[in-house]
Amino acid sequence: MESMPLHGADAEATTATELAPAIELGRVRHLLTEHADVIALVMITAVAAGVRFATLGMQGLDHDESVTAAGVLHPSIGGTISAVAQLERTPPLYYMLEWLWTQALGFGTDPANLRFLSAVFGTLTVPVAFLAARELSSRRAGVMTAALVALNPFLVWYSQEARAYALLVLFIALGLYVFARALSKPTRGRLAVWALVSILAIFTHYFAVFTVVPEAAWLFWAVRPRRRPFAAIAAVGVAGGALLPLAVTQQGSNATEWFKQTSILTRAWQTPVHFATTVKPEIPSPQAWTAHLQIAAAMFAAAILLAGVAALARRGERRDGRGARVVFALAAASFCLPIAVAFAGADFLDARNLIGALLVLLVGAGIVFGAVRPRIAGTLATAAICALFAGLLVVSASTSAMQRPHYQGAAGSIGRSSVKRMVVVPRTSEPPLSYYLGAQRADGVGRPVWVREIELYSSAPTHDAPQAPFRLVGERSTQNGMWVSRYESPRPVRVWLSPAHATHMIGEGAGALVTLPPITAAAP
Repeated sequence: MESMPLHGADAEATTATELAPAIELGRVRHLLTEHADVIALVMITAVAAGVRFATLGMQGLDHDESVTAAGVLHPSIGGTISAVAQLERTPPLYYMLEWLWTQALGFGTDPANLRFLSAVFGTLTVPVAFLAARELSSRRAGVMTAALVALNPFLVWYSQEARAYALLVLFIALGLYVFARALSKPTRGRLAVWALVSILAIFTHYFAVFTVVPEAAWLFWAVRPRRRPFAAIAAVGVAGGALLPLAVTQQGSNATEWFKQTSILTRAWQTPVHFATTVKPEIPSPQAWTAHLQIAAAMFAAAILLAGVAALARRGERRDGRGARVVFALAAASFCLPIAVAFAGADFLDARNLIGALLVLLVGAGIVFGAVRPRIAGTLATAAICALFAGLLVVSASTSAMQRPHYQGAAGSIGRSSVKRMVVVPRTSEPPLSYYLGAQRADGVGRPVWVREIELYSSAPTHDAPQAPFRLVGERSTQNGMWVSRYESPRPVRVWLSPAHATHMIGEGAGALVTLPPITAAAP
């Protein structure tokens, strides 16, 4: 039986039915194309979160993180702020947020919880950096920037560090975004938002000044009439000036800056190498191959970036070139001003303090790669650097020399004690060992302490033993090349250990910790 041909409305309905899947597919394809940057950003941000959170608690706390946990954070907010003034060289904003998370909300100071906020800040930096690059150049530049920020090993490291650096980077990225918006349309509202973000950045870390000041100078030079940006800049100046008494107090805390053992110029060239590769190890390193890897990787990344800059200068669009010039000028100022200040006598030059310059530099790189023509060249350049970053993350995760010191292992070598004791340790190990041994906040140097046991943790066997009634009951070497010597007394003894005596006992700058016996539950 032959089918009858369709006419009129039936034919139109059949055609519409057949075209519906094609129309829907075309609509989906259009939506994907229209919002490709948002989809890419969501995926990149998810990768950034995975990289930061997956291994958050795997490494033990290092020296500075232990200061945060065992020295700065107190049960009360007042005690925490007081400790910031006495022990720190940074403003209090980050520590107030950390206190709220670990103390007020009760999440505690185990490594994963202590670093949680930093991982959140580091993850949020990715979409904010996207917004900054998009505002200065294009959506494509924003995607390139987000990918670079997500995988940069230096930023990943400090997104897993219980210190103020990740929050600083977030505010630098947000400040760059609102700066670009204020530059394009300098309304009072946009300038006020820039001022607020700049103040928050300075209250997070003093080195934010080296990014905020160039931005302020640029706004003052570019915006007319000048009275419009002047109010915002003045507000930032007044707020920054309010921190001066705290900064002066902290400067008198006699904290040791270990990086000053290296010359300023050496630190200046080493900093970009660390920016492009890994925080650890220091250069040079006892394992020479790690330094060679760091330098070679940094040169590779720099060569790709310079090639991109050259291509942009030849064939780039005007808006992209202008955005790149603004960002690279800010990055250069953020990097060079601290070096000039260090030569002037205020030497706090260290790669971690310059981390804001890295964020601005990555935004500039994203703009360059997003603007390069042909587009495939920019994509391949970004992919090459991201692959380099990912490879370095894998290598550092499997190489102990590229990780934080294993202080929990050192604490395990010292062990626990069933009596109240004093543990004399190298000064550099004092905060982390205090954290892992559960020592009292007040150390045992310069004050009398009643103890029944003295333990010496040193790089070589000691020749300055505690006096009677203490007697040596055990001495052993550890896997990391240190020595543990234990002295016991049959009764509690009042020990008053001077800093010089503690140093002489173990042959290097020393501190002393006081640990109490573990509390055992009463029998039912």
